Order: sequence, then structure tokens, then C-alpha cells
Amino acid sequence: MPEVFESKLGIDQKKVEKARQLAKDIATDVVEFVKKYSTVSVERTICRFFGIDGVNNEDIPLPNVVVDHLKEKGALQDGVALYLGNAILETGMTPQEIAQQIADGKLDLTKLPMHNIDDIKGIIDDLSDKAIKTIDERKEERKRLLEELGDPAQPYVYVIVATGNIYEDVVQAQA
Repeated sequence: MPEVFESKLGIDQKKVEKARQLAKDIATDVVEFVKKYSTVSVERTICRFFGIDGVNNEDIPLPNVVVDHLKEKGALQDGVALYLGNAILETGMTPQEIAQQIADGKLDLTKLPMHNIDDIKGIIDDLSDKAIKTIDERKEERKRLLEELGDPAQPYVYVIVATGNIYEDVVQAQA
């Protein structure tokens, strides 16, 4: 039991400890609840992080296609990383190739036999390391360019374009 201090405000320390314990219990419950769920945007970001890019024949971004595929199968709560890692082990394809196969209707991630979770985690770790290396390289390139070209005068002027389709955003931003 923690050391009890005299309260300058005359607050009962037993009540304070009880309130702290209740808050801890609530926070633990919330964290456990949230861990079971993800969001479409987080899962799409993971797809992009793992190198999935481009669009299908309907101009829908491939990360959206992969996430929508898992959502339709009721498997999104398990996370796209699990299914991509498993598919890589099963097929030997890259995340980009897997996404294209899903877009073409040739691959169902939920129908593949599930591999050992430690093997899947190894694949996910490798993909993450590669993505982080790419990000670090881009940061270094940006730093080099700033040193070479200088930082433009501030404030920066920009326009936010957000249609939900990054490729359409580019077209609108250029207009």
C-alpha cells in the first residue's frame, strides 16, 4: 500500500486511493477494448507503409481495396499486417503483388492457411524495418536538399485538398 500523506485540503486519502484505483481500472478496460479495434484509415496507412501503391481498374487506391476486402470479410479487426504477413509467407509475393491479386479478384486473404504467428511477426518486422529505412533515407534527402537549396521564406502557403482519393487530390491540387 502506498505511503499515506496528510492532505492540506482535508481530503480523505483512502477515497483518493480508491479513486485512483477506479481510474486505473477504467483506463485498463478502455485500452483492452481499443486494442481489439482499428480504423480504416489506420489500416490503409499500414498498407502504404508496407509499400502498397497505385489504383485498381476503377481508380480506387490499392490500399483501400485491401482494407475494404478485409472489412467485407469481417476480418479488419485483426489488422491488415497480420493478413499481409501471412500472405507473403504463403505466396512469396510482395505486398504490392498481393494487393493487385486482391484487386483482380484472384486472392482472398481470409482463405489462406494461417502460418505460425511468430513467422508472421518476423515478416511484419522485416517490412517495417524496410519502410523505416525508406523514411529515414527521405529525411536525409530532405535535410541535404534544405542545406543545398535553403529553406523557403515562411509562412508556407499551402492548400489542403482532401477528396479521400489521393490520386484525385493530386489532380485537384495541380489545378
